[in-house]
Amino acid sequence: MPELPEVETVTRGLTPVMEGHVIDHVVQRRPNLRFPFPENFVDRMAGRKVDQLTRRAKYILGYLDDGQVLLIHLGMSGRMTIHDDRTAAVPAPEKHDHVDFVM
Repeated sequence: MPELPEVETVTRGLTPVMEGHVIDHVVQRRPNLRFPFPENFVDRMAGRKVDQLTRRAKYILGYLDDGQVLLIHLGMSGRMTIHDDRTAAVPAPEKHDHVDFVM
């Protein structure tokens, strides 16, 4: 499980690609992780703009334009991957790739 400095590093890496951008759509590969996803999670995220991305303890918080807060915990793998599908083919999802946010 990532420690606080790693979570801060991931937050700083995600900020330029998420903050100020609109979530086009979401691909959800599991019905739950540690807890079930909120009802209509995929639909609720689509079209939302990420106004601010911050870190609180070991959580990454995405404040959305409609007042929702996207709560991200890196879990055991401690990984979020950024793909630019305009320049390279997006690789097939791996075992612990549970959700895609397409910006």
